[in-house]
Amino acid sequence: MTRTTLLLALALALAVPSPAAWSAEAGANSPPSIDERIEQGLDAGAPASAEEFTRGITANPQAAPALGNSDVSLQTPTGGSHLRTTLDPIGIQQRIDKGLTAAGEESAFPPDYAFGAFQRGWFLTSFSLALDRAKSGDPTAQTLLGVLLSRGLGVKQDYAAAADWYKLAANGGDREALYALGQLYLEGLGVPKDAAKAAELFRKAADADQPGAARELGYLLLQGKGVDKNPMLAAAFLRRAAGIGDMDAQYTLAGLYMDGIGVVADDKQAARWFAEAGRNGHVGAEVEYAIMLANGRGVAKDEAQAARWFNRAAELDNPVAQLRLARMLADGQGVDENFADAARWYLIAKDHGLEDDHMQAWFAKLDPEAQKAARAAADQWARLKHGNFQTAMAPSSSPAPVDNSAE
Repeated sequence: MTRTTLLLALALALAVPSPAAWSAEAGANSPPSIDERIEQGLDAGAPASAEEFTRGITANPQAAPALGNSDVSLQTPTGGSHLRTTLDPIGIQQRIDKGLTAAGEESAFPPDYAFGAFQRGWFLTSFSLALDRAKSGDPTAQTLLGVLLSRGLGVKQDYAAAADWYKLAANGGDREALYALGQLYLEGLGVPKDAAKAAELFRKAADADQPGAARELGYLLLQGKGVDKNPMLAAAFLRRAAGIGDMDAQYTLAGLYMDGIGVVADDKQAARWFAEAGRNGHVGAEVEYAIMLANGRGVAKDEAQAARWFNRAAELDNPVAQLRLARMLADGQGVDENFADAARWYLIAKDHGLEDDHMQAWFAKLDPEAQKAARAAADQWARLKHGNFQTAMAPSSSPAPVDNSAE
């Protein structure tokens, strides 16, 4: 598997298209030929009419439209190109090669300049570079065009056009295209809404070890949506996605083990997968694993470790974790008593709408000055977290606590 394919998987996993209005005829006709789609792609990719675009940047070379990050490859026209812009292929190659060299990367595969431009936010450049390869039948380039069109990056958002490119790439065996096309069918974006078709595409992608597709197919099997309800098969696909590292699948699989749905109930396995998902950054899993540690369910009881996991999730603004951490700090459970921090976390959780009779009674007994200080500290935390996110604790700055879950 190439580095490009892996990065495309990440781009698709992190960016879910937003809904848009579509005509009733969308996707009803047979897909256009590849040459017809190329021409439609040119129209979709043009930020203005050819005359307006050429006239504008000829008169003012600095006025090239900024789409995403500034695309420095758009200069005064000196020749034809797919998007009626001037691409500087030598300059692009030098920039990308320089970046790869600086990173110390040597690859047996030729550089993918289209995706390199995509990574840097040069979306128009990426679109234009990908068109040649897509027309020659390159599934990776076709998938990249689908990503750009479905997300409206540098070009007009067009789910129907994206679906056509994904179909071409899927026919070429690209697993990321199969997954992305399945998402479009599941949501009815640019194609008719069809859960059964989505399930079929997810299965093909899952068979190629696309983790998101295995997870989504597991969800459909749990719901009986587009396929017959089958919790055991759902668990199998979720286990496959979890094993590849999909944190949402890990979290769901842990819940199945906890409740005995599609699997034999097993608290040790539940603890294991909650811990895996928590280490990967799933906040809900962090809370669930902390609760299991605090109660000694499925794992040796360890209140100190539970407090660390609660603290990690609390810093990520999970109100349940904030309330549980407040109680531990107030009672000296797994941590040293710290009334100031306990009061602060309780007020933060309360601001989220969570209340607790025990903590409310405890807080009421504090002297007025302590209550006032806690209120000020809670307000300051909220300003730092929501007003200036960069100063708030992020997952990467808070290492996951030691995992002592059973394998």
